[in-house]
Amino acid sequence: MLKKITSPLQQTKDKDALKRQVKNPFKTLTPRVTQLIYWENPTHSGAALAIGLLFLIYTTQYSLFNTFCALAVTALGLNWIYVVGRKQLQAFINQEPINPHEHLLVHKPWYIERKDAEKYLDTTIEAVNFLLLETQRIVLVDDPMRTVRYVFIFYVLWTLGGWVSVRTLVGIGFVLGFSAPIAYEKNKTLVDEKLDQANKLSRSYFDRGLNIAKQHTGGIYEKAKTFAANKGLVSEGTTQNTKKEE
Repeated sequence: MLKKITSPLQQTKDKDALKRQVKNPFKTLTPRVTQLIYWENPTHSGAALAIGLLFLIYTTQYSLFNTFCALAVTALGLNWIYVVGRKQLQAFINQEPINPHEHLLVHKPWYIERKDAEKYLDTTIEAVNFLLLETQRIVLVDDPMRTVRYVFIFYVLWTLGGWVSVRTLVGIGFVLGFSAPIAYEKNKTLVDEKLDQANKLSRSYFDRGLNIAKQHTGGIYEKAKTFAANKGLVSEGTTQNTKKEE
């Protein structure tokens, strides 16, 4: 009975098909982010940049927890004075004391509809599952080059984190996010040319280093093959065939 031979490419496709796939819930955010960082609407982009920088500057001086507590005390206290004062005024003029927020308490109470909660819960679960699967593929080296890219990114962040604070890194990244894309768009030809030159230069250095490594390790490799053949770990025919191929 003939056994069907499957090519490595087909095997890879079959494995990819067996992997669990989750719809990327962040795709809907991509157009909005693109509009902001490319300044398609200068008013919106400027407002987002200003709000983000003001938030970072504010958090360097004040705690968000203390700010929340201060706002809560102020809002609740002023509202208490307003409600109690309004009721006292109504009683003073012989009217029935009624809470001025009665229409909100009766007709528009704050609560979450079950159908809305289920919709947001489904979206949240999709986002969490997508992030978990992507993290798993990076950590378990599903794509070696992708994992190496993240190793490099985290190494750079680790190094920079030893020099500046996390808040400063976020601020620098925020400013670059709003300036680098538009700068690249305006100088695309020049930047692509410089990047191509840098890529060729780095590739030449990499090839040169690889050749030097092969030269220094070639003798060790041959000795290892001879030792393996002498110990019976590899047959002599395999060693001779390897030499003929070389």
